[in-house]
Amino acid sequence: MKFGFISIRQAAGDARVAFRRFPLVLVCAAVAAVLGIIMVSGPGDDFARFRWLATCTLGLPLFVAFETTCERRGWTGSRRVTLLGAGVLVLVGFFLLSGGWTMTMLATRYVQSSVAFHLMVAFLPFTAYPARQAFWQYNRTLFLRFLLAGLYTTVLFVGFAVAILAIDKLFAVHVDAEVYGYLWVVLAFVFDSWFFLGGVPDDIDALEHRTDYPLGLKVFAQFVLIPVVTIYLLILSAYLVRVLATRIWPSGWIGWLVSSVAATGTLALLLVHPIRDREDSRWVDGYGRWFYVALLPSIGMLVVAIFQRLDQYGFTERRYFLLILAFWLAAVALYYGITASRNIRLIPVTLCILAIASIAGPWSAYSISERSQANRLSNLLTAQGLLVDGTLRRSTAEAPPEVSREISATMRYLVGSHGSTSLGRISPDLRLAAERADTTRFRGVRQDNLVTQAVLEDALGLTYVGRYSRPAYVTRYTSPWGRSVGIEDFDALVRLDFSIGRTLVPMGTDTLTVETSSKPARLTIRAGERVLAGVPLWPLVDQARIDVARPSPVGASGTGQTPPPLELNGVSEGVGYRLIVFSLNGTGRGETAEMNSGDAYLLLSYSPGR
Repeated sequence: MKFGFISIRQAAGDARVAFRRFPLVLVCAAVAAVLGIIMVSGPGDDFARFRWLATCTLGLPLFVAFETTCERRGWTGSRRVTLLGAGVLVLVGFFLLSGGWTMTMLATRYVQSSVAFHLMVAFLPFTAYPARQAFWQYNRTLFLRFLLAGLYTTVLFVGFAVAILAIDKLFAVHVDAEVYGYLWVVLAFVFDSWFFLGGVPDDIDALEHRTDYPLGLKVFAQFVLIPVVTIYLLILSAYLVRVLATRIWPSGWIGWLVSSVAATGTLALLLVHPIRDREDSRWVDGYGRWFYVALLPSIGMLVVAIFQRLDQYGFTERRYFLLILAFWLAAVALYYGITASRNIRLIPVTLCILAIASIAGPWSAYSISERSQANRLSNLLTAQGLLVDGTLRRSTAEAPPEVSREISATMRYLVGSHGSTSLGRISPDLRLAAERADTTRFRGVRQDNLVTQAVLEDALGLTYVGRYSRPAYVTRYTSPWGRSVGIEDFDALVRLDFSIGRTLVPMGTDTLTVETSSKPARLTIRAGERVLAGVPLWPLVDQARIDVARPSPVGASGTGQTPPPLELNGVSEGVGYRLIVFSLNGTGRGETAEMNSGDAYLLLSYSPGR
């Protein structure tokens, strides 16, 4: 019997060959499937189960890399056993060490190790072998086989799941919902892995002479990925020009955007690598070199944004990895931009080295982040008088909301990522209070909220601010109707809506630009590119909060009277201004306050020659 072009006998033969080539990989897949079934079946010690599952799934890429390396080098007997034994020791070490980690730390280190081991699959069989064409063809085959295995697994799951559902509904045969979970676990770990292994090339040297290139891959890379990357590069470049013009440096999400563009562009160049020498695709070669040159300004912007974030909040694992990635991108961009090298093995090799080097030791992401956040929390507690010479002092007054928020977030990170013992870096009393509060064995991300709340409220007397808590909004309104505004000393009066952000004001032969921003709350007046005045608006938010909290004055008739409008006045660089705010909606206090919306009059006097 045959289905399509592949007979059942051939499929069974391929399966046997895959098992002989990769026995340890399939053993790890089978154990992972059993663990997955146990986890689906019911409650238990989730942390212990996840440790076992993480260890087994790490064995999948690790043993693929080691087995293919042995095949390429012709290692049999003791050499093969030694290399595979080293892989077993790596997995055992990971499992034993993970017993002292939090769930967050386990998940992060698992992802980091998985990335390193998958990169090993790409380059380890080619160490000491300068086979450029074979390297690309080998990884292209693995990439397409991986996608195909995922497609087949999904189709099989949907098909079997619909068949089970039909039996349940048509024949009234009760089927537990867990059965669908069992089905997915078996297919995802066993079938998917076995099918993928059946397509791993067994004669890598023969790939050096292959010149075939899938047309679909060429179309996807040249006419989909590369144009999309180009558009985003132009957007990033335009944004950099805006940043330089406004002198408001980016932070936060811009790092992920630059990283995504760099990753997508690198993937596109890797996919079109074999056709860079073809006459009909010579432009791809030039693009491959100038892509990294064009990426350098955005990488510089990324580095500035990261350091700005580090200066505000210190290191965490994510910021550490983002900083390392930024420096790696800069090095790769300079290398390929200057040398025009075609050595694409450099990409997975260097990334793997960075992933392994930063996983442990005093220089690792975890050690640096723990020290950084512990020092930050110590400084916050000391500044509030809550920590004196390593001894905790209970607060006698309510701390400002911003301080409580920062202390809550920092302690929550330390407890959730590094455990209660990390607080011992700050104070033995603090560690004892956290361990006393940590009464459960579950080390998940929710436990950090409970422990942090207990420590802050019981040991320090502070109000705990949760992860998703938002600062209270303050709204202040004064009707502009029936109020006169004197303009005798000014040249123009403009109605401002803070939600619009930019207003143009003709002043004789010049045109002034008035910009308002929410974060930071600021009013900026420009003449062309020259900044005439930069007016912080956070004092208005603070005054609004005071006015809202203060009881309204009552007139003789008993009717409440609204307070007068808020005002700011000043003179700077030849421009005088008077801002009269009738309504505003803001959050926060002090210099970190934000003005989300507002309505105001702005009076201006302007002397261009001053």
